[in-house]
Amino acid sequence: MRLTDDDIATAGELALGLLDKAEAAQARARMASEPDFAAEHAKWNDRMLAMEVIEEEAPSPALWTKIDAAISEKPSQDNYIGNVRVWQGLTAASFAIMLVLATMLWRQPEVTSAPQQPQILVAAIGAEDGRESVAANYNPQTGALQIIPISLETGKLYPELWIIPEDGIARSLGMIDPLKPALHSVPEEMRPHLHKGALFAITPEPAGGAPGGKATGPVIAKGAIDTI
Repeated sequence: MRLTDDDIATAGELALGLLDKAEAAQARARMASEPDFAAEHAKWNDRMLAMEVIEEEAPSPALWTKIDAAISEKPSQDNYIGNVRVWQGLTAASFAIMLVLATMLWRQPEVTSAPQQPQILVAAIGAEDGRESVAANYNPQTGALQIIPISLETGKLYPELWIIPEDGIARSLGMIDPLKPALHSVPEEMRPHLHKGALFAITPEPAGGAPGGKATGPVIAKGAIDTI
């Protein structure tokens, strides 16, 4: 039996421990009678093991210090690109939840004949207080960047996405939809800046984007790029 997106989501939520007792019991009962569902649950368990490796390979403190210092040297952006150290506290659990949602919405078919699958970069872009959260998937080979807003509120302004590589300079990746997932094509000249350890940031800006490519609003969410 072919699994639906809801089935895949349930298997992932069971592996992450996100279901309540009744839902978890029902899902475990399905594992006993539905081999495809049990196999999907096993895949999610394997993904969780992979995340443990990601946590061990987090960006080095030296990289965060370099980004922080470079940003602090730019007076025009002190109020909104800010100190990055406080954003290193995004937990593995919040990252995992976002990755579940991202994978549900951008699940690629498995191709066993392909010699090697492209390495996908991911990021959990969030606020320290947890109010704003966005998941991102990026394919370096194609330049395809998918943004999945989970909770994103900018009032009468509009969210603009920025990339901050090692040089600490924030570069705009354009406006993003705060309500639904969307696929963006990253311009060729911007692609070298999207790599493991670089930082995504989101600021609320006027319609059409920040004037002159300089952020005018406070950073409401940040997250470092990592690999899966």
